Amino acid sequence: MELKGIMLFVKDMKTVIAFYRDVIGLTPDEDQPFPEHRFFRFKAGAGTLCLHSASKPNEGRQKLMFHVESVSAVHQRLKSKGKRLRKLENDDGHAIFDIRDPEGNRIQFYGNY
Repeated sequence: MELKGIMLFVKDMKTVIAFYRDVIGLTPDEDQPFPEHRFFRFKAGAGTLCLHSASKPNEGRQKLMFHVESVSAVHQRLKSKGKRLRKLENDDGHAIFDIRDPEGNRIQFYGNY
């Protein structure tokens, strides 16, 4: 069994799409089979992040976890986009930090410092 993706139910599709594209830096999937205001897919490594329009969002009950080569580089990039971030945690060369998307979903970045 292999997890290929995750779906978030979001209320404000336009804002959340912009966040994952422009702030987090995910690439929109070239194949978007449904109208953007109802369903949207991003490439996320070997998997897919799907956003699905809903009258009630997930409300932060889950956490997306991204492994990255340089956590400090991602941390710095997000700070340069005006995001308020907690201090980067460092544990023997490995780093980790969390942020929230516009609808409260937690996102964790982890990997080499």
